[in-house]
Amino acid sequence: MKLFRNAIILVVVLGLLGGAYFYLSNRNSDKNDGSASESTQAEEISVTSGKQEDVTSIEFNNEKGSYKLVKKDNAWSMEPGMEFEINSSYVDSAASDLADVNANRIIEEKAADLGKYGLDKPTASVKVGMKDGSIQEIEVGAATPTNDGLYIKKKGEDKVYVVGLYYKDKFTYSRGYFAVKDILPVDPKTLKKLSYEKNGEMQFDLDIKSESDVDIVAPVKEKAEASDVSAMTNAVVQLAIADIVDENPDLAQYGLDKPAFTLEYGDGKTTKKILFGKQLEKGKTTYAKYPDGKSVFTVDISPLTFLDVKFSNIVNTFVFLPNINDVNKVELTIDGKTIVSDITTVKDDSDKDTFKVDGKDANMEGSNSKSLFRNFYSAMIGITMSRYETGATPTGTPEVTIKYFMKPDSKPVTIEYIPKDQNYFYAVKDGVYTNRVVLKSVLDEPDGIRASYKALKEAIDKAEKK
Repeated sequence: MKLFRNAIILVVVLGLLGGAYFYLSNRNSDKNDGSASESTQAEEISVTSGKQEDVTSIEFNNEKGSYKLVKKDNAWSMEPGMEFEINSSYVDSAASDLADVNANRIIEEKAADLGKYGLDKPTASVKVGMKDGSIQEIEVGAATPTNDGLYIKKKGEDKVYVVGLYYKDKFTYSRGYFAVKDILPVDPKTLKKLSYEKNGEMQFDLDIKSESDVDIVAPVKEKAEASDVSAMTNAVVQLAIADIVDENPDLAQYGLDKPAFTLEYGDGKTTKKILFGKQLEKGKTTYAKYPDGKSVFTVDISPLTFLDVKFSNIVNTFVFLPNINDVNKVELTIDGKTIVSDITTVKDDSDKDTFKVDGKDANMEGSNSKSLFRNFYSAMIGITMSRYETGATPTGTPEVTIKYFMKPDSKPVTIEYIPKDQNYFYAVKDGVYTNRVVLKSVLDEPDGIRASYKALKEAIDKAEKK
């Protein structure tokens, strides 16, 4: 009896499901038989069909301007021309997109009122020329009410399509979109020159001889801190045009009648100079132009972290830093005595280097198995400035003098430390003030001149007693 009752329930349920299916099927059928204004076809609908390689021209007309891209001998040019190179890969991509436009659906096969789609007065049009002489022209109207599509039609026809909203950018490219945006995309290690001028005054002009050897040639001649310069060169080669803003500008509007700052850099083959004006966003987007160009463009300057760095911060902090292999002899005068060090080095074999101090063997090692003489030499050349100070005229008797006799002809280079006050020395090189002020206390640091000489002298005296 229970089994019979379950069977009856199953029959009733199946009957209800069948009825529901029949009702929904008829309902959908009735709906599809009606004359709806919008077709809901799932497959894409071809508006234009062509191949990228067959495109010979693309003409844009939109609120950003009117211009034409023309292909000749596999090279793209722009009419009217602009001062920037054309990015051919961008044009090829646009040609591929615009030669073969597909819609999501057809709104009306023959629209009586184009105005409701914004197509009575199109906001933009794109004309694509093909190598067979045919022209495919699309007119662009308004966005759909749900803002997920765009109304378009072909020139001379009344059939209205809806395409994806992403087509809006493709139909309204500006001239600047097709410009090459890289300014000087080279390996930063190849840069030979970098100069920075701010408010009409030269901040620094660098002559980059190598990664570790950089001369400052203006505003004063100096050695630059190579690691800081490396960070600068890495930054400037990243600069690129973000957008071309105005090809016929009023320079004052962009702050380019009197540029805020100027950068010039090059790799020995190509040099770029950029004038920078007003900032749209502080420390980031800035108006810019080339000196011999007319167009204003924007550049992201956020990589240029050195723009507010003081000149003194890029100066090499060492007073004089000769490699031990370039020196024959050193005479150090300190605390009323002169210490003479003779140096003999063997190229590519430092184990054979020999040193003498005041005529005595000085080749012993300390407890850390490091050469005590090299520690002493490092202390002499390792003196760095406390601050960069121009305009002084040091006078008086040096408290410390170090004279280096350089290879190959033993030409001397004399470094003098002349007291400035109780705490500081002026550093003077060959009679010329180096603009470097040095703390007197550096001489008494654990690895300073006095401590390293004391350790070496004790080891020499100990060796003599054996």
